[in-house]
Amino acid sequence: MSVTLQHNDLTIEVFDDASFNQSPDSSTHYDKVYRPGKDKEYKPASQHAIVVYKDNIKLASAILLASAGATSVTEDSVIIVDNNIITRCCNTVFSLTLPDLKLNWMTQVDWATCFSIHKYQDDFITHGEVSIVRIDSNGKILWNYGGADIFVTHDGASSFDMHEDHIELKDFTGRKYKVSYEGKTM
Repeated sequence: MSVTLQHNDLTIEVFDDASFNQSPDSSTHYDKVYRPGKDKEYKPASQHAIVVYKDNIKLASAILLASAGATSVTEDSVIIVDNNIITRCCNTVFSLTLPDLKLNWMTQVDWATCFSIHKYQDDFITHGEVSIVRIDSNGKILWNYGGADIFVTHDGASSFDMHEDHIELKDFTGRKYKVSYEGKTM
């Protein structure tokens, strides 16, 4: 899947690129490669590319590599705030500057998978497989919230809904949770 966003006079494409490999003879190349860890034999579960254009001219490109639970690019996996793109790959949230795609920060928000990221006031709320996390605009975790089971439903019902004064969650067993934006059970 791919997502195309407009920001000022920029067009930003975010897409899965499973064909990328880290060898010099890779058929695809990016200006920047970001991934957690320093292991030379890194084996990512997901690879999300970002390409920035202005007037159909490519300005910058980057690829995000991460391991843990695999993800694909979705509408609710990428946000633009001011001149930054905030997105997730696997269990890690990345913040990059626009238009040059320099890394601001990366933060692991779940030990398994981060499904989506949402803007809340000046912060972000992530819906992870085992944790709901609030991070600030610098990538610092303000709080995390876990339940009795994973925040996924087997019946296709929504497991994560943001309301004006709380977040409503449902875990795999069907148990419901109501959590304040301060990370407290209501």
